[in-house]
Amino acid sequence: MKRAISTVVTTALLGAGTVAVTAAPVSAAPKVTCDQTPIYSIGDKKTVWRPTNVHSDWMKPGIGTTYTTTKTGTWTATGTATVGAEAGVIFAKASTSFSVSVGYSWSKSGSWSYTATVPKKKGKTRGRLMMYHSAKGFSVTKYRLHSTSTGCKKTKLWKKSNNVAPVKKNENLWGIQYK
Repeated sequence: MKRAISTVVTTALLGAGTVAVTAAPVSAAPKVTCDQTPIYSIGDKKTVWRPTNVHSDWMKPGIGTTYTTTKTGTWTATGTATVGAEAGVIFAKASTSFSVSVGYSWSKSGSWSYTATVPKKKGKTRGRLMMYHSAKGFSVTKYRLHSTSTGCKKTKLWKKSNNVAPVKKNENLWGIQYK
């Protein structure tokens, strides 16, 4: 009898220890759709002055000259981000970032007349009057958003440095270029 009671108690205890667990299936987080429009970021901003094609002849230091010309001054952008299908978007973004309009090229037709003496400069044997044009130097980084389980994440696609674009307005500076 003790054996029968022991078997019943053991069976009851083992049966009580069995627990059926049921849970709702785990569903994946809903996938977020991210905007696929590229994001361009302008950095390393600076103003630079670039020589144009308007200049006098070379002169020895200490010599004065009057330079008069009627010519079209030109200057074109440099850097790998300033060419190709994305260039227009990059110039627009840079223009907004600098609060001044920049573009692929600048040109100005006009007549100029300046008088100057080329100052002596150590190690330089000649100089000339040079028209410099205002330009903006910058780097551009391209990003795109992609979906993750927690939302959208910004991923860097590329960065292009050392781009220089001319300011579209006539912002010029005359100076001496030495050689």
